[in-house]
Amino acid sequence: MSPLNRVTALAAALLLISACGGPSGGGGGGVAQETSAETVGSNSSDFAGMQKCPESGTWDNYLKAEQDKDPSQYDTDKKDLDDLKAAGANDTYVAVYAASSSDCGKFGADTPSGKVAQIYTIRFKDQASASANFKVHQKDFHLSDSDLENIKSAGGTVKQGGETGLGDNSVLVEFSIAGQSFYAAFWQKDKFEVAIITFNVPTTDSESATKKVSDRIK
Repeated sequence: MSPLNRVTALAAALLLISACGGPSGGGGGGVAQETSAETVGSNSSDFAGMQKCPESGTWDNYLKAEQDKDPSQYDTDKKDLDDLKAAGANDTYVAVYAASSSDCGKFGADTPSGKVAQIYTIRFKDQASASANFKVHQKDFHLSDSDLENIKSAGGTVKQGGETGLGDNSVLVEFSIAGQSFYAAFWQKDKFEVAIITFNVPTTDSESATKKVSDRIK
């Protein structure tokens, strides 16, 4: 699964890091009596003062919006969703927030100019499936070991495992490059994997939203 192939601004930022001297380097509905991906990943209090973008919804809904704007990227991302389902994912939700409506609907290589936050939530059939897929999906969020080394070399902050406060299967990064700030947290808890990516959002707001989302996983 490569949701950040749809949010390649973070990948572009990593390319900027290299250019600046760093080393090269489901849409299914909720199941009865289970916490849904939407319940975990979507709440208006997560990013106060930012509007929810129309592409938000199940992963299938998100892909439908992408198909209209970037058909070639859609083909790749549809396969990623199919792979997720084959790995045991049975519910997904994508929540996108922006301070300005002009930063909604950013697919492909468009870099947000203002404050944008994206929350990708995946529920698996069981905790074992979620845990087994964490390392596989970590690189798809551009958080592989080589990506993390690039971020460190550029002066960014990288936390993993227990130091994130999000559990053993977790990674959290913060860095600024070319006048923009980036935050990404990716973790597995119980049956869920969640990624939060923010652009130009105060770190305290991103950290607060991360805790709120994690606390909703039951």
